[in-house]
Amino acid sequence: MLKELNLNKKDYYYLIIITIFSIVLTINYIIFNSNLGIYCSDVYVYLLNSLYYTGTNIRSTGTIYLSPVICFLTSIFFRMGFIDKIAIYIVTGAFAIFGNIGFYILLKRYFDETLSLTGCIIYSSLTLYLTWLANGTLDIPAVSMTIWTVLLTIIAIKDNPKFYKFAILFIILGVFTRYTVLLTLPALLVYYIFEKGFKIERDDFNEIKKGIIIGAIIVIITMGAIFIMGSGHFGASGQISNGISGAQGSQIDPAYNEDVSYYISNFANFISNSHTVIDGNPILENPTPLSWAVIGILIAGMGLWIYSNRRKLEKKDSIPVAFFLLAIVSFTHISSMITTLLVLVGIYFMGKDSNNKTEYFMLAWIFSNLIFFSYYTIKVNRYFLPIFPAIIYFVLLSIDAINEHTNLNKNIIPLILIALFIVQAFTFTFTFDETSEFKTIEDVSNYIIDNNPDYKNISIGVYNVRAYNWWLGGNLLAIESNDTETIDSSNATYYISNKILDNITNYTEIKNINDIHIYEKRV
Repeated sequence: MLKELNLNKKDYYYLIIITIFSIVLTINYIIFNSNLGIYCSDVYVYLLNSLYYTGTNIRSTGTIYLSPVICFLTSIFFRMGFIDKIAIYIVTGAFAIFGNIGFYILLKRYFDETLSLTGCIIYSSLTLYLTWLANGTLDIPAVSMTIWTVLLTIIAIKDNPKFYKFAILFIILGVFTRYTVLLTLPALLVYYIFEKGFKIERDDFNEIKKGIIIGAIIVIITMGAIFIMGSGHFGASGQISNGISGAQGSQIDPAYNEDVSYYISNFANFISNSHTVIDGNPILENPTPLSWAVIGILIAGMGLWIYSNRRKLEKKDSIPVAFFLLAIVSFTHISSMITTLLVLVGIYFMGKDSNNKTEYFMLAWIFSNLIFFSYYTIKVNRYFLPIFPAIIYFVLLSIDAINEHTNLNKNIIPLILIALFIVQAFTFTFTFDETSEFKTIEDVSNYIIDNNPDYKNISIGVYNVRAYNWWLGGNLLAIESNDTETIDSSNATYYISNKILDNITNYTEIKNINDIHIYEKRV
């Protein structure tokens, strides 16, 4: 069945290059993230969930539904005795490597080896990608699962329907990695209709049915375990339904942002930037000339491509225009689902009689994700990652178009981009402002562990229970630092505060580590 991957002998050499590059890059960022510390608090949730899979439940009953794939794989390291944050860095880093391999194979269906390698190097060296590489977050693993889902679905549609089973398996595992994998499925449905029409062929139906049966078994087993471990709680259902219904995020969330142009206005920074600061979430600032060069290639190349594929407007072209206008009117007023549906219907009418169905599918991939995340008022730059594989496709298409309309050696632009992005991949860490903020939680915890070997059997009050549960165990009291009355009357042996406590009488400050204050109860 490997023949459906459409690889030749030369491709295997390129895949070896990509694999080695990805492994070295991932190791580099595991080391970097280990020294930097955990700066996304969600990672603590995943670590505690992973611990729960080994039998130790520390406030994980209500969150165990989150990414069972990543957490279960991380728990394997824990069961082997390697109980460390690096375990989840390794797991999420391995998914990144897996995704890069899949992306090359996907691109190779449409471009030659050099361009496919270029696209893979660009994707895995984007500053947005590097910011979240191998740090325990779910976004890159989810994109990797999306890439493989798209690849296997295209193979199933174009070459061999037996691949529907594998595609459905990846959809299921992808959703259990991060539910936003679902956002690309409508685009795949459009592609299926492009190629097969609205009627499911018998061979397709039989293989899809087999995939659904296999997927249903996996879902039942996984959901059964989650419901038992979560005492019947499944918070993901609320998140998914809120997204479909158009419900917005909470205004108290530090990432709350009503600016629907957030991702577009920061697009240049996501490609290449020269300054990165972590303020709640990493903020990418100051796009570099490399970023503008890529955008320039994209604009110029797509202009040439559109010119080469131009045709006379016909009366039927008013139909997609009408749907796009309705989508614009509905945007932010009804729900992201309605807007996405209108756009995808418009794309269908544009592409159904076109020879460029792949390009229209890639547009559907972009918009099915971009509309949802732009509409949602909780905006974090990593949410844009699922859109980049499709954008990279258009970058390569642009390079191809430029090569066709100029006398340049066809490898000049790809080789220059490969060299520049490889340099960026291994120097991006220098754009981060130096900080010990995210290592401090670990240092504070280690201070208590070193000075009180019985720390697991005493009560410790903390201002941030999510983070300290991972380092100090489950015997913690969650008390906000401004609630001095509760702190003073508690039986906690220690209280860890993120501010100076002046008006308490029963505790004495014994240590200050980077403005995190450790108080000990007076005897």
